[in-house]
Amino acid sequence: MFENTDCERCGRKLGYLPEERKLSAVRPDGPNWIALAAPDRCYRFCANWEWHGCNWMVPADSSEPFCAARRHNGIIPDISDPVNHLRWQKIEASKRRLVYSLINLNLPLPGAASGDVEPLVFNFLASPSDPAAGPKVMTGHESGVITISLAEADDTVRETIRISMGEPYRTVLGHFRHETGHYYWDKLVRDGGNLETCRGMFGDNRED
Repeated sequence: MFENTDCERCGRKLGYLPEERKLSAVRPDGPNWIALAAPDRCYRFCANWEWHGCNWMVPADSSEPFCAARRHNGIIPDISDPVNHLRWQKIEASKRRLVYSLINLNLPLPGAASGDVEPLVFNFLASPSDPAAGPKVMTGHESGVITISLAEADDTVRETIRISMGEPYRTVLGHFRHETGHYYWDKLVRDGGNLETCRGMFGDNRED
């Protein structure tokens, strides 16, 4: 399965290779790993692997400590808190599924270090326990920054919101896809010179 870290048949560690688009068994090679799906190259796990938060791999000769999905993170919660850690793991799992789809669709994925005027950045924020301490965190998108409320990773909280809003479904991955859709609308349609082409295919977004 996509999130597995160990093979159920041979017992080897598993790692996802974004460049190869393959989940591969891996074997240790000193401080690095050899992927059976790409044996001519050494890899290491994303730095989030140590927090049980990622099974994606990075080429061993890369200067990046994080994988292609993790590099888009802006703010994450204090994961030394066990509750935050569990919710963060769930959010990261959904984000990796999103990034997997974006890679397969060949969509641009500019990170914060890319120099792009509007990189794709994810903030995972928790609402203050005391309402007087600040406003409640809202999931949304603004100028390339996608904010996901940490509470959405709590199944009970998310289901309560779903029922109260009369939604047929509500998922963390759905939030990622929806808000990322706003990002690509801005980047590829509104600012990419494709507005009229898009309206001709999908309809006029200004109409009710």
